Amino acid sequence: MRAQSRTLRNSVISLLVFFALDAALLLGVPDLRRALDHIADGDPAWLGGAVCLELLSCAGYAVLFGLVFGMLGRRLTSRLSLAELAVNSVVSVSGLAGIALGAWVLRSKGISADRIARRSVLIFVLTSAVNVGAVVVIGVPMWLGLLPGSRKVALTLLPAIAALATIAGTLLLAAWARRAATRDSLQGGRRAIALTALADGVADALRLIREHDWRLLGAVAYWLLDNVALYACLAAFGDAPSFWVVAMAYLVGMLANSIPIPGGMIAVEGGLVGMLLLFGVRPASHVVVAVVIYRAISLWIPAVIGSLAFLSLRREIGKPLAPGLTG
Repeated sequence: MRAQSRTLRNSVISLLVFFALDAALLLGVPDLRRALDHIADGDPAWLGGAVCLELLSCAGYAVLFGLVFGMLGRRLTSRLSLAELAVNSVVSVSGLAGIALGAWVLRSKGISADRIARRSVLIFVLTSAVNVGAVVVIGVPMWLGLLPGSRKVALTLLPAIAALATIAGTLLLAAWARRAATRDSLQGGRRAIALTALADGVADALRLIREHDWRLLGAVAYWLLDNVALYACLAAFGDAPSFWVVAMAYLVGMLANSIPIPGGMIAVEGGLVGMLLLFGVRPASHVVVAVVIYRAISLWIPAVIGSLAFLSLRREIGKPLAPGLTG
């Protein structure tokens, strides 16, 4: 009876999460009808391409998720990765909301807290590393005039310096966490688990990068194809700017995605539009429409396919994995 009660409770919780997710989606993201009103003015080939690119971007995240949690089985990891994307599309906290959902599901299946924490840090570091690295790879050459775009320091060099500082800070923080976790006063506590997870997660990320596992391309595809989807939306409403301009504007403008509001509403749109205009993309009316269409695509596609994945996943919530997979 206890097992049946636990299964019923988990099913009810999962249904509440699902309906809350859909409610937040409908209330928080850009109005779909408003976006559809402008689609007729765009090139359908480019807009269709944006939809396909967004789907492939989601697939890229699933590939990366399989690299990090592949020991849990392909069926579970694929559905859980898409469910995380659905949550991330609704609650914009730099991907942390989706990670929290994944941690809850895995904990209900008997995975140890320290293992979940370590793997969650790993996937967060890998996805963030692509964004941060791209700022340096694009920003510095653009400032030097090697890539088309703006040569303004505030738009190119300063973001690149901030990205380098973030990389160095992450490595130093991981080294400090390693030392702090070994102190006798921290052994066995939650703080020790968190510090160990941080140190091990960063170390695992560096190891995977050195090993050149092909599934790391999933992290690149996750960022790159979403970025190219924005480019396709801009191209649908006129002459698109240089890809490098769109990429740099995307990287800096999407920093608003860390604001914890539904879908990043207004903050992300404003950040993207503002950065594209600062990089000289015109006319402004086309930029606004293209960004609204892009945001509708980038939010609704992960939300819809992720919600369906979550509905199929909820039947497994609370069912323990094989003993060898839960340690």
